[in-house]
Amino acid sequence: MKDKLVVKVTAEGVYKRKLLLKAAKISLSAILLFLLIMYSVLYIVNETGYFTIIIDRNSADSLLLSSTRDFSTTEVNLRANSPESMDNISELWLPPDINDHEGDNSGKDYIAYTFFIKNDSQRSVDYEASINIRSVTKNVDEAVRVKVYHNDEPTVFAKLARDGNPEPGTVPFTSNTRVMGNIRRDFEPEEIDKYTVVIWLEGDDPECTDEIIGGFMNMYMLIRLHEE
Repeated sequence: MKDKLVVKVTAEGVYKRKLLLKAAKISLSAILLFLLIMYSVLYIVNETGYFTIIIDRNSADSLLLSSTRDFSTTEVNLRANSPESMDNISELWLPPDINDHEGDNSGKDYIAYTFFIKNDSQRSVDYEASINIRSVTKNVDEAVRVKVYHNDEPTVFAKLARDGNPEPGTVPFTSNTRVMGNIRRDFEPEEIDKYTVVIWLEGDDPECTDEIIGGFMNMYMLIRLHEE
């Protein structure tokens, strides 16, 4: 009788251990899957950055994108090395030569990127250059400024003030999800356009308050052929 009891207890113990082992494997698999998903999300966020420049895939046969004027290398997208955090500054604090560089020239509290577009086709084309808002939190877009130099001519864009009027010295955002959109007409073969995009938090904006601390804004500039 004693031997039978021992066998019974041992069998129950083995069964319980198998159940615990199975549960542990399921839990471990779930944790690994969760970590993989989180890593993928963080990877996408890091690769996307705060600001990217993208050539539309249907336009890549006609338009070339490069961070250098000599087009020694060409890309289908460019990404600014955005600062981990940005404090508010004044436009007057931006370096006076911010438009005189090539590629990424971001500083501690601003994003700056200069790039070039070339017509690589055999015909004159029109293209559209637009800056779009991918995501925003804590209404940080209310204090953001986007300065676009097109062939050295600057324009500053900002969201409308809360009273519905343009911020001083700025052109209003086209919409809540679009900063600007310009059509470049009669872009001739071998012609090159230069752009510098500068992004910062304007400290003189009345909407630049403690409420936007910790906010996040992600933008991209899309270059694509424009067909009437």
